[in-house]
Amino acid sequence: MPLVTLNLRKGRSPDVRRAMADAVHAALVANLAIPESDRFQLIREYDDADYIHTDAHLDLTYSRDLVMLEVAFIEGRSDEIKKALIADLAARLTAAVGLRPDDLFITFTEVGRANVSFGKGLAQRAL
Repeated sequence: MPLVTLNLRKGRSPDVRRAMADAVHAALVANLAIPESDRFQLIREYDDADYIHTDAHLDLTYSRDLVMLEVAFIEGRSDEIKKALIADLAARLTAAVGLRPDDLFITFTEVGRANVSFGKGLAQRAL
């Protein structure tokens, strides 16, 4: 069920955006044990005026390439799994598109099983 939103500053090519999406999906499949077919992703691009972030925080430095990644998934994964996923996301995005590890800001949102429908007006994971 993961719903992925990649928030990016405008300017990356379609091939780079797809490589990023593919890297994120591969990390989710590997770490959350979801099926390959469980892929729901949005890529949102922003003008400079609408993409606002600090240049540095918590001993990290951010460039214009900062990616703000949001992943919503069904609750219940351990902190260890989430930490492993964070590390794998950073490694895969670095390998796929050369993203600096500092330039990846990640948030996870956990949702209850009854809060998701894949269609047909049913909460399939709550049945």
